Amino acid sequence: MEPVQVSAYAVTDAGLVRDTNEDWFAVGDLDRGSLAEAGALTEVTGARGPLFVVCDGMGGVAGGEVASRLAVETVWQEMLGSRATEERPVYARLLRRAIRAAHRRVLEEGVKRPELRGMGTTVSAAGLAGDALILAQVGDSRAYIERHGTLTQVTRDQSVVSALVHAGRISETEARLSEKRSLILQALGTGEDVDVALSLVELRRGDRLLLCSDGLHGPVGDEALRHALAEHEDLGAAVDALVRLARQAGAPDNVTVVLARFAGDRLPLPGEGDAPRFTELDPNEEGESALTNTSYVARRLAARAGLRRSDSAPPPIPATGQHRAVRLPDELERALAARRKGRGAPAGPASEALARGARLGLVAWVIVGVAAVVFLGLLLWDAL
Repeated sequence: MEPVQVSAYAVTDAGLVRDTNEDWFAVGDLDRGSLAEAGALTEVTGARGPLFVVCDGMGGVAGGEVASRLAVETVWQEMLGSRATEERPVYARLLRRAIRAAHRRVLEEGVKRPELRGMGTTVSAAGLAGDALILAQVGDSRAYIERHGTLTQVTRDQSVVSALVHAGRISETEARLSEKRSLILQALGTGEDVDVALSLVELRRGDRLLLCSDGLHGPVGDEALRHALAEHEDLGAAVDALVRLARQAGAPDNVTVVLARFAGDRLPLPGEGDAPRFTELDPNEEGESALTNTSYVARRLAARAGLRRSDSAPPPIPATGQHRAVRLPDELERALAARRKGRGAPAGPASEALARGARLGLVAWVIVGVAAVVFLGLLLWDAL
């Protein structure tokens, strides 16, 4: 069969607070062995397809940048040297092996150079096995699929607040306000080994993959992301719009955005209600049994967050499913379609969505502040 046609565009930005950029990314063509530069449109039509990697480094100015760069370089070189395959579990194991090799390289570099000790990095990587997207995840960078009016997160954040949300202990709003929201459960270069979460998504013609660091999805909510993508069919314009939103929201961290579109007759057209779903893969199993219905990685990471199996809701944590999908209201979808055709429409829905999210966050903080004042008042009353 003809390979899937892929076009991609990527940008990384230091943001408004950090002096340096500790993010690193790769958009590569495994058939040609070539990497794209930031801000360059890439077309990939070969049998092996593309490889996308986003890493968000940590451990100080020097350490974070070194860790993310080493991880991206290692994953790229390992996958470039691996054999071509359309078998999904085989590709997943190759990607897992590449990420574990990156973990060892970052760890070894930290041991050799005392000034870099303690450095680490997240990684979100994606590649094609036939007509399926294979995803690998360590940390809290993210992957989304935009399809047919929806934006769906197709990776699971490996963070303390994400584990608490999935266990039903806190709400998504509380997670966004939590002082623990930046705490991740594992990273490359820390600990003896890493549990790489692997999953696949059945692609449809016209799907767009958004791969990003938390410098984007942290300050910019899913609704604003969805609006920005809906306004811009052009990949470069959409990526630039997403970076502008992050900067509009204060850009407290480095921002990296990779956006890719999948096309070609090999992919089926999306049907009505055909929202993206991710299925997690167990690399220790063979054949159909590799497609798991429980997430061993998620359970092990939940234990690291202090959650017992009985705390999960429902136990065990489901592996096959969907995160909350963001869909535009029908009237707004029609307005945006009219705007794209030059008939005019309300301007700036992405910015409006960003502002609504900020207002909701402000309201939540006000509620927390009022509750704190009342609590302190009661304490003082008892003391008197």
